[in-house]
Amino acid sequence: MKHRFEVVYSMDTTLGCAVAAYLDAEHYAFLHSKYSPHYEVVRKEGRTIRIRQTWTYGGVRIGQSCTTEYAPPARFLNYDIEGLPVFLPSVHHLVKTRTELFYYPDATGTKTISHLVVDLDVPAPLAMLVPTLERKMVALKKEKDLEDMEMIFRRERLFGRGNIRGYLADHQFMLHKDDFVHHFGSPDAERRAGELALEVAPTTARREGVPELGI
Repeated sequence: MKHRFEVVYSMDTTLGCAVAAYLDAEHYAFLHSKYSPHYEVVRKEGRTIRIRQTWTYGGVRIGQSCTTEYAPPARFLNYDIEGLPVFLPSVHHLVKTRTELFYYPDATGTKTISHLVVDLDVPAPLAMLVPTLERKMVALKKEKDLEDMEMIFRRERLFGRGNIRGYLADHQFMLHKDDFVHHFGSPDAERRAGELALEVAPTTARREGVPELGI
């Protein structure tokens, strides 16, 4: 059984800040330690990265690995999710998940629309679990994004709204740094990034009347 659903809401931040938060791998170990206390890049090939996210439960390290792909300037894919260790029972052994996240500016150009498209491939006998899986995935996405927004607001209070200069500094590590600098390294570049993001947005994209995250 194949099931698709979408999660769409507005985030009160600029496109550059939203993308920077997503690519800031270091903050996963601190801000999102509840979900990813151990975040490891296993291999990198161009804009495709295989990552491993694990945590310790009962003395056993468990978690998942997945392939993530960055399609600049503001599109992110996740697929080939596998439970770890592979010999332990995991929902990922039965349910195949693929997600595609689009960020694009709202109609005012001052906020960012988060538009997640989720495709599930579920064995027919487990079809009754689909509503539960969808509900849990939506809740997890919102919870993580609310944590990201707390971090973004803290930076905003210190450095001003939309200020991403810290991410552009040579000493700042982030995934796909060269691509980020290319697309967000100047106001003109960020404006073009917004235009490009809109060109590849889903056909169901809305820029007005979108509920705000947390409301």
